[in-house]
Amino acid sequence: MATKIAVVTDSNSGITQKQAKELQDKGHALYVLPMPFMINEETFYEDITLTQEQFYEQLAKGADVITSQPTPDSIMQLWDNL
Repeated sequence: MATKIAVVTDSNSGITQKQAKELQDKGHALYVLPMPFMINEETFYEDITLTQEQFYEQLAKGADVITSQPTPDSIMQLWDNL
């Protein structure tokens, strides 16, 4: 039986969803969980529903920004899929 290895990180690593997809297309098992941000009480996910540029625009506007981490549920779902 061959052993398979996957690398799981979150978007705080600096690896974008696009970079992870490109590596997956080349046969590498790299998965990036998006970091959640709450901006003015609305949830966004880094590099999924919010770009870095949009994040910094919101900061410059004085928006109420709260950062978080991937939920245990999102981590478990990814692990179960892997």
